[in-house]
Amino acid sequence: MIKITESEEKITPAKKSIKLDGIFVKDLKFVDETGNITQQVIDALPEGTEQVGFKITVELPSDEDDE
Repeated sequence: MIKITESEEKITPAKKSIKLDGIFVKDLKFVDETGNITQQVIDALPEGTEQVGFKITVELPSDEDDE
């Protein structure tokens, strides 16, 4: 399942959320400024985990940035 929602700008910046649920972990890579952290993420999951759910949230530019 994938669910994508957007919120209007309020006091905090507008955001877009992408919710994933019941996703199988296969050939998935997580990378941050230090490089590939995939194994660290996998090691942090409880043993036997086959499915995960996660939410991705990003700040959207404000309308003022367009001016």
